[in-house]
Amino acid sequence: MTRLILRPARAHRIRGGHPWIYRSDVAALEGPWDPDEAVTVCDPDGRVLGRGFYNPRPQIVCRLVTRHDEPVDDALLRRRLEAAARLRRTRPPPDGDAGRIAFSDADALPGVILDRYGGTLVLQALTRAMAGRARRLAELAAEVTGAAAVYRRGDPTAAAIEGFDDAEGWLLGTDRTVVEIREGPCRFTVDLAGGQKTGFYLDQRENRAHVAGHAAGRAVLDAFCYTGAFATWARRQGAASVVAVDSSPDATRQAAAHLAANAPADGGGPFEVVTANAFDALRGLERAGRQFDLVILDPPPFTRRRTAIDAALRGYKEINLRALRCLRPGGLLATFSCSHHVGPGLFEEVCRAATEDVGRPVRLVETYGQARDHPVLLAVPETRYLTGLLLEAVE
Repeated sequence: MTRLILRPARAHRIRGGHPWIYRSDVAALEGPWDPDEAVTVCDPDGRVLGRGFYNPRPQIVCRLVTRHDEPVDDALLRRRLEAAARLRRTRPPPDGDAGRIAFSDADALPGVILDRYGGTLVLQALTRAMAGRARRLAELAAEVTGAAAVYRRGDPTAAAIEGFDDAEGWLLGTDRTVVEIREGPCRFTVDLAGGQKTGFYLDQRENRAHVAGHAAGRAVLDAFCYTGAFATWARRQGAASVVAVDSSPDATRQAAAHLAANAPADGGGPFEVVTANAFDALRGLERAGRQFDLVILDPPPFTRRRTAIDAALRGYKEINLRALRCLRPGGLLATFSCSHHVGPGLFEEVCRAATEDVGRPVRLVETYGQARDHPVLLAVPETRYLTGLLLEAVE
């Protein structure tokens, strides 16, 4: 049996619940190595810490699949999927037909992302070992969930780092790659093959409902709107007017369609969809003296690397500063970060710095995180990546 032996003092983090083993943690690899077979991870004294798949290419050379000395086989993968499904049954069900089924290390399925869109599942396999098991994972997931079809989405960055074939396509069944989902009172069209992430930002599902609860009668600005989910929710819940901004023409076309198709019963207020860089748009709105009662900032991650945190913080400060200057007295700013290196404390600091530069006191009304079907492991801060604040400009 192949054993991965850790260096002295490196085992405590693994015992504490973190499943990742970095290249610098490894003292030795003993025995023949097969990339498709699990290795046994041991501390320097030979005590078993668990089993996982070894890959010498990335910095994270092994992720534990189990903390026991047991086979890593179909039976284990099925148990993991069943446990993930049970966990989600203990939480309030989503008001809709889309949500996350498995969230990688947080569900003890490292490298596996599994999302549900109606009767179709979308699978991402982000490690070499799981990519090699993608078809079998699809079959097991369909058995556990009752889904009729499973589509595989690629991730070119993960494939390049891990060294695996990033082929996309149907793993089980066939269906349309453009589907309609329901989320609360809204319906959205999702491109499973070409949309962001697995097609839609499911992690913001609960936050969209919360923020839209403050939208009635307000002039709303949704920057970095993608296909307009926040804006659509706000208009559906009675916003007086909506402006949605994104740099992608394809996204703004879809945002306009969503806003038009999800009008409230009374027809709703006017909306405007702008294709522009959100940084430039915010500066332009400020120069034009445009004012809003609710501003939503939901940008993409400004950094995926710890070394680029300073640049990310400058970006977050810039957009929050501009948004605050476009906010009427008593207005609300819903602002988010999905950069896991910018945690809640650091994000609050950068928003506080923006309010100081603008010279406007604000109240903290609510805090937000990722949807409850995206669980967080306390020992793995990387699983907590989405943070948000609802701020009120004091009159």
